[in-house]
Amino acid sequence: MKSLAQRRQSAPSLIFVKALNRSRSVSREGCFSPISPEACPLVQSFMCHNRTFLLDGHVQLKTGLQTQERHLFLFTDLLVVAKSKSHSHFKLKCQARLCEMWTAFCTEEVCEGSTDPERSFVLGWPTTNCVANFRSAEQKETWLSFLQSRIREEKEKDYPKSIPLKIIAKDVGTCAYSKTLTVTNVDTANDVILMALQQLGISGSEKDYKLWVISGREDAPYPLIGHEYPFGIKISHIRDAMPHGSKHCACPRQLQGSFLTEQLPQELQCQFVLKPSRLAESPPLHDLSQKSFKRKRSIINWAFWRGPGTHLDNVPLSSTSAAPGKLFGLLLTAICEDDNLPKPLL
Repeated sequence: MKSLAQRRQSAPSLIFVKALNRSRSVSREGCFSPISPEACPLVQSFMCHNRTFLLDGHVQLKTGLQTQERHLFLFTDLLVVAKSKSHSHFKLKCQARLCEMWTAFCTEEVCEGSTDPERSFVLGWPTTNCVANFRSAEQKETWLSFLQSRIREEKEKDYPKSIPLKIIAKDVGTCAYSKTLTVTNVDTANDVILMALQQLGISGSEKDYKLWVISGREDAPYPLIGHEYPFGIKISHIRDAMPHGSKHCACPRQLQGSFLTEQLPQELQCQFVLKPSRLAESPPLHDLSQKSFKRKRSIINWAFWRGPGTHLDNVPLSSTSAAPGKLFGLLLTAICEDDNLPKPLL
């Protein structure tokens, strides 16, 4: 047993540890508590005469296997995502126009692992889909209600409300061909797929096909899940091509004419490719359980995945020519026996 003197000597260290734990607890609670807009430099940097601060709160953003602790700031026309440095100081990570955003509930298609549907929903904007996981069901409902309402109102202010969108059909028939559709700011990717199938005279439904995005500012093409707004994705690229002074306007009148055509720099171009989803054609995997197959498929297909890979069978921007599919420089027909993918890929 320790002597009285030894216990007295160890007492200060125990007090220090308890105080440190209390400090960490207070600091963590401070990150969760609402901030004062007047005392937050980040909020003040976004304030202007036609923008109002509405809401802020802590959230976990999940994409694939990644989970990030973030703080959201909602304005009347903008969502700001930041990393907390202290109770009132934040580092800006990204910002998105509400008129180019979307919400959905297909959490399993976006992130791996279990998520509580009572506290989560899918939040997205051009080139991003993530699962927003909140502390409580009440907080989730508050954010979902605010976002859906503001997105709807900002879309009503859009100008123009429709744009021409060229869809390239690939691996449909014997050659690649395209069709230009008139797409509105409330048409989802699934809506665009159905319009394209009708205009191209192709039988099937949105479940049989995927709409892929080839972006000049991304390393690889990415598939859309179906709830995204192609209008918003296209407009975000068009805004980047506009003069600096007008690209930040809420409804720039320059969003017409040449800006709605393909006459943009290569790095700012954005094209949409319609391809068979191939899910129905995939051979059954007898050595894997249904649950594990679903998880592996979602890892491969989560929207806006930007890892290394072939550029959608090497389809170049502004091109409708068909190119043979290759993997590591070899034809797929040479490495896929009986139309089965190699085991390492599966």
